[in-house]
Amino acid sequence: MDQIIVKNTSGLDTESYEILPELPLDTPGFATPEPVKNLAYYNRKLTPLLPAHFFERTPARTLYAPFFLALNVVLIFAVLSLDMHWSLNLLAGILIGQFNAGLAFISHETSHGQHLSKKSAQDLLVLFAFSPFMVSPTYWRFWHNRLHHGNTQYILKDPDAFPNMTVYRQSKFMQRLISWTPGSRTMRSYFYFFFWFSLQAFLNQTYMRFNNKMWEEMNHKRVTWEFAFQVLLVTSYVVFIGSSAPLYLIVIPFLIQNYTIMSYISTNHNISPLTKVNDPLVNSLTVTTHPILDFFHLNFGYHVEHHIFPRMSGAYTKKVHYEAKKMFPETYQSMPKWKALRLLYKTSRIYKNPTTLINPKTLEAYETLPNLK
Repeated sequence: MDQIIVKNTSGLDTESYEILPELPLDTPGFATPEPVKNLAYYNRKLTPLLPAHFFERTPARTLYAPFFLALNVVLIFAVLSLDMHWSLNLLAGILIGQFNAGLAFISHETSHGQHLSKKSAQDLLVLFAFSPFMVSPTYWRFWHNRLHHGNTQYILKDPDAFPNMTVYRQSKFMQRLISWTPGSRTMRSYFYFFFWFSLQAFLNQTYMRFNNKMWEEMNHKRVTWEFAFQVLLVTSYVVFIGSSAPLYLIVIPFLIQNYTIMSYISTNHNISPLTKVNDPLVNSLTVTTHPILDFFHLNFGYHVEHHIFPRMSGAYTKKVHYEAKKMFPETYQSMPKWKALRLLYKTSRIYKNPTTLINPKTLEAYETLPNLK
């Protein structure tokens, strides 16, 4: 059989998949061949349908960062300098949180190499843009790009995947956390989105990474220096705000920026099955929202597309969305974000098996997508 060479446009340098040729129909024993449906499979199928410029970097998109930062500076000084009504101060705090989330979204795209070719330039932008969350560029690239993208919804390998009952019973940490998670039927679970992203990143960078083999290949020294710089930056901001308007300029932005990020991350994966083969049409979900939010959130909700083409600019993922829907109408999964949030709170976060979620206290079971209604 002739060797088949397929260009890898996925953008995953660490993804350990094998691109297999599709066997001809007359191959003995393979009358109806079923190719392995992993990232390479979808990459190979969709790439020929997309314009070549979709795979080129979009450096102008980094202008989102100074745009969001400038808006935040204006809002901060408006709250501090103008005697505005409390409702306007509240609106300013909400918008600052949204723009901080926007800085995280541009950090996410930049760390995948979507805009800048030099890693040093990527790290510099991400170091400052991810500072409201105190997320080190080196830590984020290892956590998100390598562990999450390389092992999506693979239990114990993807740090964003929730565990099964076996792991839950052995983990005191998960037993404490579960009552905070969506679907646990507790009041506190409705606060989960408002703090978890920052808390998880803080715990991982200060403690967890030193006590888990998952993190042993990460550059710990670099993470420590980057994280320390971000802590200094955030501390300086808190001191600058002081007692002037901490509710509007610290607390509310913190809550909103976390909610914005976590409401996407949770719906993008946490009602989907666990998988061993990294199939984004199974383990990921695209969530749609208002076009204005798509603009400010850099199309982050188009997540199936992002997992197929991590290095593709978010400017194009909405167009990939339509091609994927046409090519894979039976398996491609997307829904409005509000509906995904409702399903998230109707189900538990622990897995009974790869396609079944279970409440570890009541033992009530729920199906995952695509059968979850």
